[in-house]
Amino acid sequence: MVPRRHVTIVMHHFHEKGSILKKVLLLGVPNVGKSTIFSRLIINKVSLRTYPGTAVEVRRGDLRVNGEDVEIIDIPGVCNLYFNEDNERVARNILIDEAPDLVVQVCDAKNLKRSLVLTALLAEFNIPMILALNMVDEAAQKGIKVKRHKLEQMLGTPVIETIAAEGVGIPSLISALHTAVTPTFASRLPAHLAATVTHLAELSADTPRTVWEKRALALFAIAGDHATSTWALQKSGLENNPVACQALLDAQQSFHRHLGLLVSRSESLWAEALYAESVYATHVTSTPLLNRIGDLTLTPVTGTLTLLALIFALYLIVGKFAAGIVVDLLSDDFFGGIVAPWLKIVVAGIPYGFVRDMIIGEYGFYTMAVVPVFGLLLPILTVFFFTFGCIEDSGYIPRLSILLDRLFRKVGLNGKAVLPMVLGFSCVTMATISTRVLDNKRERFIAIFLLSLGIPCSAKLSVILAIMAQISFTAFLFVFGIVFSLTIATGIILNKMMPCEASNFIMEVPPIRIPSIKNVLVKTSYRSVLFLKEAVPLFVISAFGLFIAQRVGLLTIIETLFAPLISGFLGLPPQFAESLIMGFIRGEAGVAILKKMADAGTMNHAQLVVAMIVTILFIPCVTNFMLIIKEQGSQRAMAIITAVTTTAIITGGAVNYFIRWAHLTF
Repeated sequence: MVPRRHVTIVMHHFHEKGSILKKVLLLGVPNVGKSTIFSRLIINKVSLRTYPGTAVEVRRGDLRVNGEDVEIIDIPGVCNLYFNEDNERVARNILIDEAPDLVVQVCDAKNLKRSLVLTALLAEFNIPMILALNMVDEAAQKGIKVKRHKLEQMLGTPVIETIAAEGVGIPSLISALHTAVTPTFASRLPAHLAATVTHLAELSADTPRTVWEKRALALFAIAGDHATSTWALQKSGLENNPVACQALLDAQQSFHRHLGLLVSRSESLWAEALYAESVYATHVTSTPLLNRIGDLTLTPVTGTLTLLALIFALYLIVGKFAAGIVVDLLSDDFFGGIVAPWLKIVVAGIPYGFVRDMIIGEYGFYTMAVVPVFGLLLPILTVFFFTFGCIEDSGYIPRLSILLDRLFRKVGLNGKAVLPMVLGFSCVTMATISTRVLDNKRERFIAIFLLSLGIPCSAKLSVILAIMAQISFTAFLFVFGIVFSLTIATGIILNKMMPCEASNFIMEVPPIRIPSIKNVLVKTSYRSVLFLKEAVPLFVISAFGLFIAQRVGLLTIIETLFAPLISGFLGLPPQFAESLIMGFIRGEAGVAILKKMADAGTMNHAQLVVAMIVTILFIPCVTNFMLIIKEQGSQRAMAIITAVTTTAIITGGAVNYFIRWAHLTF
């Protein structure tokens, strides 16, 4: 295989402007390996930013070709460009506003028909493109064969077979970039509709756009929903053009159906014709072991056992290994045994006691920021991110969605909501954003409520697992059994209070794969660096705030004020108030204080169990709180926060009294 960094290609002038290739857009339906191909293509300058006005993340990177940087743009998967959802809107804006020189559409070879509908849409635009047939190895395992040359001949553009996870076909894909041409497969649009598209494109001739951009805008104006059509007319300068408006009206009156349905139908027929001529099935004599394992994860019994086994493995890996061996090595041996004595010697030379305490005192920067971040949270989170990345990369998450679909329907959701819930174990804030994939406002409200109530983010979960590992697996089961039961009961109540017909759930199931260590390491390093960028400044600010509050006696006032609730009702030490306050500022800051209290023996095992339950159920951090206001409005957000806080306190108090009454020990 040719190393990517040494690929040299002599670029040809194929773009209609006569310019050398400068910008390539990766498109594809979800779960086709597009981001993996992006990672294989780029060599430097990777940036990840949300597109303005949306929560959609756009990745950009450079591919060095013949001494020139070619920008590669990767956006989340889209199935259609005519609707006005965030992903589709971002894809349209990049297509029209940035005018990429070509599109590389990534397809799943084992489910090609679904991707060919998007191919037909792009071909209607007449944009230069390349088709990347990814996961051809998995298609072959299922007996699916694609006649690449036949598809290439019919479509009129290069078709490259790839196995992105292994880097197979990437050099061929890079070499094909300069050969991309406009598709030549004949359009199936009705004649009158095709003439209207051409007419609208000609009317926008005064705008400085390429021919394919004008045609794309014409199709968006005809087939898009109201918002998309209005946007396209504005972009093409035709919103006030009487001739264009009359052409649209004439086209609509010529057919009994909405024009968008006609265009979609013609593209579906186009895709079916391509598929019928280029794909055939062969007999599979044996089922690979991984496929059998994948099938077992979908059945109720073996699927449930698999889920329980993964939870137990997570407990051992994160709770026992990361929080036990790794944290002890860093926190106690390195920071406690090596760094702290040396730092005390250095700080002892400072003549001001205030400064010495601020650096290395009980609430100093070293004690409250450096050690918690680098000695506790970073090692635990890194191991958690790696483990979670392996689960993601294996293709297990969509199977979990199908397995839990029946359970989620009892709480007014469906299997699609599993994705935000699973993402919540990484970052509740991003999970709240991802609830936009759900079908209606009711489902989004229920999902956000349950995320705020019973889903701890990776930072919280990692440290909670670390604390639980110090107690027992019985305590772990007790805590998460209470939280899980309460979350399900809350969802059932919300479902009864907000009755509505359940929405449809369709999920494509990828094959079970052996995780790519390279991909998992890339995800782990990115998430760990992102955590450091966000956490370090907040921990420093929080440490300084706690230090000042302690010096002026504010912490004592807060602890005294909440003592009847915390010490009386919850049965916890007054210092637990510090954990709740810091947890609202930043979730991991709160559990870091709790871990410190656990290590110091401030609480017994029963108190730790109560503290864990309250910590998990307590209101999310301020960042997520502000996002809930944005997503649901201030009134609904305050209702969620009030209900969650009340539930956390009442549940914690009830568990406290139950443990005392039953004389439970952990």
